[in-house]
Amino acid sequence: MDPASEELERRSRYLSALVRRTRLADPPQPEPEEEEVAEGKVDVVEPVLLKAAPRVLEEGKGGKEDTKAKERAAAEAKGEGKVAVCVRAADMPLPLQRRAVRIAVEAVAAMPRLQSKRLALALKKDFDTTYGPAWHCIVGTSFGSYVTHSLGGFLYFSVDKVYILLFRTAVEPLAHPE
Repeated sequence: MDPASEELERRSRYLSALVRRTRLADPPQPEPEEEEVAEGKVDVVEPVLLKAAPRVLEEGKGGKEDTKAKERAAAEAKGEGKVAVCVRAADMPLPLQRRAVRIAVEAVAAMPRLQSKRLALALKKDFDTTYGPAWHCIVGTSFGSYVTHSLGGFLYFSVDKVYILLFRTAVEPLAHPE
């Protein structure tokens, strides 16, 4: 086996072990009783539900987007505007995870229509300024990736149907030739 294939295999095993550890860290929740579900006492959705921040509406735009945004704002005013957040894999301290999720939820709530680039830029800039350089962010509804990250700097989560991959790479100073 050539060195590149060996390195790829080693990294694949590492990521698989990381995903298994993340899944084992979350203790399994007992299944709710059928009576409780029928009575509406238990919400059956597995992801964590957060209340979204009020969405910003721009008056006078008109069209479908404006109508949808107004409908969403009305639903949120009634308390129906819950956002499903699910952490898929993480190698990051909990406070950083919470910060990333909060920023993502606020950004998604502020957009009448998802703008992946804007969301990725908001997360990257915030983490770069707060926790140092070399943060990377991928946002989308369907993407594949294989990344190498710094220890304690990886988070893959979803907000509704938007998937977000946030990770940090090592920064090494360039050696200047003399």
